[in-house]
Amino acid sequence: MTRDIPQTFWRSPLLPGVELRSTWQSRQAYKTHSHAQLSIGAIVEGQTRCVCNGETYLLSPGDLIVIPAHAPHSCNPVDGQPRSYHMLYIETDCQPALQIVQSESLFRHYLQAIENLSSQAVEALLAALPAGSVQPATLRPSSLQLQETLLKNLVAPPSLDALAHRFSLRKETLIRTFKQDMGLTPITFLNSARIEFAKTRLRAGADIADVGYQSGFADQSHFHKTFVSYTAATPRQYATGRSISDNN
Repeated sequence: MTRDIPQTFWRSPLLPGVELRSTWQSRQAYKTHSHAQLSIGAIVEGQTRCVCNGETYLLSPGDLIVIPAHAPHSCNPVDGQPRSYHMLYIETDCQPALQIVQSESLFRHYLQAIENLSSQAVEALLAALPAGSVQPATLRPSSLQLQETLLKNLVAPPSLDALAHRFSLRKETLIRTFKQDMGLTPITFLNSARIEFAKTRLRAGADIADVGYQSGFADQSHFHKTFVSYTAATPRQYATGRSISDNN
């Protein structure tokens, strides 16, 4: 169960825009999602199957994965076996390309950086990553408009039928084009955006019950279930930043 997974979420007002997640012996899977931040993960134990931008990568202990901001991905256990990992989320203009890094020295550098997180440690880690940058995706007009509409209306978005009519497209065409451009269906994108918004409110100390409604969820049960499916943590675990055996 999610509430029994040993995991922590480290954040500090002295280091805004940086968050570290450490998870141990977890079999919990994630739905495909994306983050507004650059993500750098390290596999400590077990194996992880990561699917990003339609490509599948098998990660083993000692591997690092660099996931650009907004890239749709899922990182899940292999054959239901537990794995342990760190994931560092960084708000930065530096956007290295999606890559798997197999380097003992860089892996040690990563572990040293997260042991004593500071702006200097983060900057040094980013500078040590292999060269290469991600090219911004070019969205077709209907996808761009749909993305903007969903982000502006998290609580009560227009129906896809209404949006298809507004854009003079068949609903099926609207959905297919958006998935081709974004790597996510409109519903998955909306839920992921809602959860990312909820995380910002929880980090700010907002009440969990209020956050669920502010994020567009009709009831707490739906909010809790969706939050877990996208983050492998309960809202309370995420808000408190620590593992609690009786979380709910």
